[in-house]
Amino acid sequence: MTGVWPDTRGGRLPILDQFEACELAEIDTSEWYVPSADEGRQLAQAGDRLGVYLMAYRARHEAEVGRGLCNRIVAARLDPAALDEILEIESAFPDVAIVAYDRPLRRR
Repeated sequence: MTGVWPDTRGGRLPILDQFEACELAEIDTSEWYVPSADEGRQLAQAGDRLGVYLMAYRARHEAEVGRGLCNRIVAARLDPAALDEILEIESAFPDVAIVAYDRPLRRR
């Protein structure tokens, strides 16, 4: 699946606002988890607290080689406390992996 995250399906995460629509259209979104509006707010608030962008992925799903979001931007380096917070959030999202990206984004 390739395309832009539809706002009508849930809580659009702030990280996606950092990309032009044409750029998002080139990314394989099949591995993305679309959170509810409440989940999206929770992830956005946690990202604000940690100073990163958080992205939610469906566990055990992979984007087409070379077409995933992680091919375009750099993951954040987190201290143990930030990792613990993300793991705690992740535990509330069954079958979802939460990934932190640098804020501001660093492109590859």
